[in-house]
Amino acid sequence: MSKYLTAARIKAGIAALEDTRAKGSLLEFLLLKRTLAIKGEVSAPLTLGEQAFSRALTELAAVHDQIDMKGQRQVFNVFASDDSKGGFRAGKYVSNGPGSTVISNPWQTIVEFSGTKPRKVGFKASYLDNLEKPLLKAASEDKPKLPEVAVWNYRRTDIESILGAEADPAKRAGLLRAHFESDYNLSTQEIATLFDAAGNLGIADTDLQDQPAAPEEYLNLEGVTKPSATDPVGMPCSLDLVAALAAKPFVILTGASGTGKSRSTLRLAEQLQEMYEGQVDGNIFQLVPVGPDWTSPKRLIGFRTPFGQSRQTADGKDTNESYEITDTLRIILRACNPASTAIPHFLLFDEMNLSHVERYFAPFLSLMEASSIVEDSDNAAIIDSRSLQVISELLNLEDPDSAEAKSAKLLVSNEQPLRLPPNLFYLGTVNIDETTYMFSPKVLDRAHVLEVKALRPSEYVAGVPQEEEIDLALANQLLREAIDDRDAGEGRTSDPSKIVDSLVAKHGVEQADLDAAKQFTLRTLEGCFKLLSPVGFEFAFRINKEVYAYLYVWIKAQIAKGAIPSDAMKRWTDGLDRALFQKVLPKIHGNRSALGDSLKALHSFLGGAHADAVPPAKYTLGAEAATRIEHADAIAIPMGSEFKLCRAKLAEMHGRLLSRNYVSFVK
Repeated sequence: MSKYLTAARIKAGIAALEDTRAKGSLLEFLLLKRTLAIKGEVSAPLTLGEQAFSRALTELAAVHDQIDMKGQRQVFNVFASDDSKGGFRAGKYVSNGPGSTVISNPWQTIVEFSGTKPRKVGFKASYLDNLEKPLLKAASEDKPKLPEVAVWNYRRTDIESILGAEADPAKRAGLLRAHFESDYNLSTQEIATLFDAAGNLGIADTDLQDQPAAPEEYLNLEGVTKPSATDPVGMPCSLDLVAALAAKPFVILTGASGTGKSRSTLRLAEQLQEMYEGQVDGNIFQLVPVGPDWTSPKRLIGFRTPFGQSRQTADGKDTNESYEITDTLRIILRACNPASTAIPHFLLFDEMNLSHVERYFAPFLSLMEASSIVEDSDNAAIIDSRSLQVISELLNLEDPDSAEAKSAKLLVSNEQPLRLPPNLFYLGTVNIDETTYMFSPKVLDRAHVLEVKALRPSEYVAGVPQEEEIDLALANQLLREAIDDRDAGEGRTSDPSKIVDSLVAKHGVEQADLDAAKQFTLRTLEGCFKLLSPVGFEFAFRINKEVYAYLYVWIKAQIAKGAIPSDAMKRWTDGLDRALFQKVLPKIHGNRSALGDSLKALHSFLGGAHADAVPPAKYTLGAEAATRIEHADAIAIPMGSEFKLCRAKLAEMHGRLLSRNYVSFVK
């Protein structure tokens, strides 16, 4: 018969641990000990990409068996249950709590770090002499009772095999304690320094039951809901962000400083990291803080050097040839690992325009599209075969079992260079001020540009969502489908509108509805082109193709969210509004003499007007003939779909043009 601890016994154990000398950091110590014990190694990364760490975190701190990522209080630190948070930790703790704690000053006498990526944590040779100060308070209370720590640890575990036929309450507690010591590989000195191994409340027959106790019975979970199989996974994600990434893997986020540009991208990446726990080795995202002195791609993809440390090659020759391996290069290699090719990976560039993007990001701008088009891999390589050979040798010396080392070795054995993989997505956040640089058309042409608007103070307090949201499962689905499409080279056609044709065959859209939507899109694009061409902002094939690619993802998302295909198609104009906002408007900039009333005319056109309407969809530059939208070329705007985003932005830009005599999309 199964034996589980009752809620009353677990609650008594928590109470026994409250008034002790234990600091909250004792949790991180035990998490590291358990991670190393599970892994059977002397060091390990404290990241969600490490399966042993995630298992240890679930065993020792998770409120429920499944850690949700909704931002709720789902982690409980039994050694800090008397603090201001009652022992609960926010969702952010799951991804960076322990990893941030162990790099703090008090831990420097206990742990040491590897030079590998992800960084591994292990104990210093002299750590046993330095445990008390960072992990125990100087107060006069007792040390935490080790049997009660064991009670907490095994709160959801069937302990029948541990207790066996033992009936004595004190001996039962001793058996549970001994099992805990073994599971955590605790040494005699660690126990003597940190715990009271003898004191316990015992485990009587009345402390056991045949079902695990619910967390609500021994923890105050007011306001915390239990995750269920039907709940959406993770915190909501921005549909605009996910749809833009799925349509094109390069997205730029603009907006005032502090509006949450970095937060939204990191939140998506961190949640997907949690979703793929146990399926990937290492992080699936890398934050890259761009420096103001970046003038070449070396900061991103590294460089070969003949002045490295002396080493032996695989054939036994001595060499000093080396390669400066960057974090960016490591995640490209991890994304290429055969076990991870269907999993989204992210490069997140913070303050992307502190340096000239066209300089340090040049290879990516050229190759992120060529990698999926050019058949000859040598002509679309980010790292050539010879350099990759050196990289592979160095990674193998560093850690042959890492995902990046395995990827490099496989590429070298197949005599292939390193290409940008289809499952790698690029996001950049930008601010515009006197310390930054504007983007060139080359950059804007290759990206979707999203604007993160600042809310009113009252809206922040009320928690008003800034944009339409989707759950993590749908975000993951859209990104994985995009990876498949990129890998298969979907969209290679001379007619960009054919990209949306599969909405009929695969997603139940009526052919008549799609034909009408395509005709409306073509008329809209023609009008925008006509009005922008005289002021120098005509757009070419790439923009046309990516507008249709975005619309394809947008309608798929509406259907996946539960809309029937006919209702999803009614939101076509909303998707086109976003596509134009992200792909056409960002390139517009100039002074009053260069732009004239072109922005005002485009605003009118997207409201359904023609040249003879009021206000008119026409303008004149100097002595040139008027640029005008004829009555037959006007667009019939569906009721409730008035290109709200584009028209609001155009009105704002035209106003700034009049007041400042110069305007750009990015302030």
